[in-house]
Amino acid sequence: MAMRPCGEHNNLSREFFVTTKQIVSRLYGILPPVVTPFNRSGDIDESAFRANLERYAGIGLAGIVVAGTTGEAPYLTAEERLRLTEIARTTVRPDELLITGTGFESTRETIRVSREAVARGADVLLVLTPAYFRSKMDKAALVAHYRALGEALPRPMLIYSIPQCTGLRAPVDAIAALSRVPNIVGLKESSGDLAYMRSILRHVRPGFHVFSGSARILMDALRAGAAGGILAQADFAPELCISVYQAFQDKRPKLARELHAQLVPLVDHVNLPHGVAGVKVAMDLAGYRGGELRSPLQPASAAARREIARALEETRSRLAA
Repeated sequence: MAMRPCGEHNNLSREFFVTTKQIVSRLYGILPPVVTPFNRSGDIDESAFRANLERYAGIGLAGIVVAGTTGEAPYLTAEERLRLTEIARTTVRPDELLITGTGFESTRETIRVSREAVARGADVLLVLTPAYFRSKMDKAALVAHYRALGEALPRPMLIYSIPQCTGLRAPVDAIAALSRVPNIVGLKESSGDLAYMRSILRHVRPGFHVFSGSARILMDALRAGAAGGILAQADFAPELCISVYQAFQDKRPKLARELHAQLVPLVDHVNLPHGVAGVKVAMDLAGYRGGELRSPLQPASAAARREIARALEETRSRLAA
């Protein structure tokens, strides 16, 4: 599809994705959970954010995810998440999905922000499991929360599970029950626990779109039936992530394994040890604009920067060989 002027994207996206069925039909592949670049004053650097999205457009990504963990969502106000959505809608191609993280602790606030995100152009909503009162977030509470969202929201949603941050691992039977709620169309599962993901894939309804948030298990997840990956590595090495997925889809397992072997060191030397700070350093080194972190996150050390630079250079050299 040909690119349109920025001012036309919003209307065209609404024409292109008329129904939930049309949105879900494109919910597969690789998506980066894009960073939120901040300036030295701690404000969002909107020009840097736009510049990154312009580089991602049209290279084979299924879309982007705004206000996820790598986007420092816990440090963003609701209005900042909505502003990022609004900016992204004018930049993301209309044939690529715009997913916005709108999960808050209360059902009421999640509904409010989610509705406004849709009004600003979000195609899909990524809703983090509420976890502050995690000892009370049993199957009944989670099902009630997400069922209320499914009934209230005008766009489809993905459940977002990241227990290493929330301390909450949703029971498999809760995910299975929620997979049968209209408008809940998938799950981003970021624990990296392959056995847990396989169990989920066995129990959810057919057609439920499960995404791996862990690049380390991407190949195994795809073999188990995952729809794709929402990967921090796609922020700074999107072409490599896309190539792994495409080789798998093209039934070229040897190539897929070889490419995946080049992706794993980026997990081990960038985001796994250094988190969002590491991703932003890698982006700067790859020609993107990572920007500053928002306090209390701290920038990567000089040693970390050297480790990340080595990892990127070694990956480039191996791919070129």
